[in-house]
Amino acid sequence: MVSKPKTVYLLSHEQPPMLGGAGVVAQTIFTGLRALGLNITKSVAATHFASPFARVAGFFFAFRALLSDVIIINDLYYKKLWLTLFRGYCCSRCIIYLHGSEPEFLIQDARYRDTFLNMCIKAQKVVAVSDYMKQKLLDSIADEKIKTLVAQNTVVIRNGIDTECFQLQPEVEVVRPLTLVTASRIVKEKGYIEVAQQIVKIREILDIPIRWNIVGDGPFRAELESYIKTLGLSEQVHFLGRLNHRQLATTYNQADIFVLLSNLQESLGLVFMEASSCGCWSIGYNRFGAKEAIIAGQTGNFIDSPEALPNAIANYYHDSTVTRTQISVCARSHFSAVHATTQLKNTILGIE
Repeated sequence: MVSKPKTVYLLSHEQPPMLGGAGVVAQTIFTGLRALGLNITKSVAATHFASPFARVAGFFFAFRALLSDVIIINDLYYKKLWLTLFRGYCCSRCIIYLHGSEPEFLIQDARYRDTFLNMCIKAQKVVAVSDYMKQKLLDSIADEKIKTLVAQNTVVIRNGIDTECFQLQPEVEVVRPLTLVTASRIVKEKGYIEVAQQIVKIREILDIPIRWNIVGDGPFRAELESYIKTLGLSEQVHFLGRLNHRQLATTYNQADIFVLLSNLQESLGLVFMEASSCGCWSIGYNRFGAKEAIIAGQTGNFIDSPEALPNAIANYYHDSTVTRTQISVCARSHFSAVHATTQLKNTILGIE
């Protein structure tokens, strides 16, 4: 007898064009699993509703998800909602995604701690987006017995990228300055001030024109623009605002080096993967999830402080042995979303 195909429901308040890694993961999950033939439905993104109604709509989608065989709870909003509605129950069909802030907002919050840990133990599976994220979760659990049970039910599935979108484009013969690019939400903690300070030194070391493209928006943008003006870098730094994936891929193809010196405990680093897939050399800190998004010496390199950035850029600039094609081929072979969604499909179907 042929078994009935499983139905999957994805709960994610955050989805593109909202900025944030959880939204990117939601999109990758949905399009990837659908391409692999799974019957998957998703909640409507928060951006489709006026602000007062966006969260209320979540209640409807949560109860709607109960009709499916497997429920993927992607972001923090739906984890909190599920815990509030069901108090840690109705979890055996759930796959819980961990993106980074769960220890701070769920385990360290007495309102959610016990029910969230119970959810992690009883869920079909807990998915951490990196080894760092899994260890961060386990380190936040004090009870050794509970920690062991959560560890046994947690797998690491690094979310990949859309390599059909993020790929090398035909080169246009245009003379341009050495171009750096950063893409993220513009908040102070992402290290924008540190990079700006080093741009001045980079110009001095290389004695060539430099351009820095900043993709994204956020509450720190106005202050950053003002600071860049005081450094005399207004002509070198260009704010491109929010871009869709196709526009972002083109921007990466028009840059030489991707730089992000985030001071946050990033759970992964999808932007490093996307940029390198387009042939950009990536430079980031040697810590947290970024360590799993850069292949040292092949798609980029790590530094330990902002002061090391000028030499890292100069070394790459003078190294003629590394080509954009080599960077892209390596990144695409390691970071394709197909690997991640295939692993997730097997998890949904109960295939180890």
